[in-house]
Amino acid sequence: MELAQGGNVFVLAGNNDLLLSEWGRGEASDEDVWRYLRTRDTSVLMDMAQALERRWDTLEDVQALKAAVWAAFQPELRFLDALPHILDTEQCTFVHAGLGPGPLTEQDYEFCLTAKAFGRQPHRFKKPVIVGHWPCSNYYQPIVSVAPYWNRDTNVLSIDGGNQLNRWGRINYLVLDGAEPECHGLDLYPKVRALTPQAASEDPLTLEFPRTLVELRETGPVETRCYFPELDRELTIPSKQIYSYKGQTYCWNLTTYRLPVQAGDVLSCCALEPQGMLAIRGDIVGYYEGPYEPLPTGCIV
Repeated sequence: MELAQGGNVFVLAGNNDLLLSEWGRGEASDEDVWRYLRTRDTSVLMDMAQALERRWDTLEDVQALKAAVWAAFQPELRFLDALPHILDTEQCTFVHAGLGPGPLTEQDYEFCLTAKAFGRQPHRFKKPVIVGHWPCSNYYQPIVSVAPYWNRDTNVLSIDGGNQLNRWGRINYLVLDGAEPECHGLDLYPKVRALTPQAASEDPLTLEFPRTLVELRETGPVETRCYFPELDRELTIPSKQIYSYKGQTYCWNLTTYRLPVQAGDVLSCCALEPQGMLAIRGDIVGYYEGPYEPLPTGCIV
């Protein structure tokens, strides 16, 4: 809110803002919000609840939370409710998730905020459409990249780096100061230096939501054996990567790719897992299994 009041920062509505607005208008029920909170690690609503020292463990907690939030955060709620869902400029059009063909004045609000896999839709736009919402790493198969995904056939540029959603998420951003956007990324993972080389693996396996549906076979405190209907095969994955969503069991997005690494390469360490270090090298995501040395905290590459 403070940045937007300065006049040179422009904020667009996202799908989580839609939930708050719908809850306020009675279009989303207390039960909907309770289920939503149980599937999230962070959200604006959770921030508000924590500021009020309120819990959301039960339906009754959520019902009481609504009254408390609406009493305490009217300026913030009005700000969120008034956010535009499309920002159109001479160079680009910005929208959270996607656009339909046709005039911008006739777009479906919910589609703009919730469209899935919009980078693969077939319609070509006259100027670049910049979107987030759907992690760009979902478009890269079978080797995962966190780089922005530009479908030049349709003029759609997807920049969502999966931050706070994927285990390999990062912040992607654009510099719009030339003939076409420049794509960049930033992550704040700990940095390490690889001490030995490693060859890339062949035939990596990659799965992204919603293809990550699993059936549990053998559950353990560290690792769980799962059946993946999408692959018709069983795999062992870390137990902490399994979660429930809308009555189904899923795992977080996964890859089996082993990164090509030279001794001295700097890697971003996303997680330490039984199969090795999940890391980003450049824009590419995979595992490094060799020895390494930590680099000073705050090192940015």
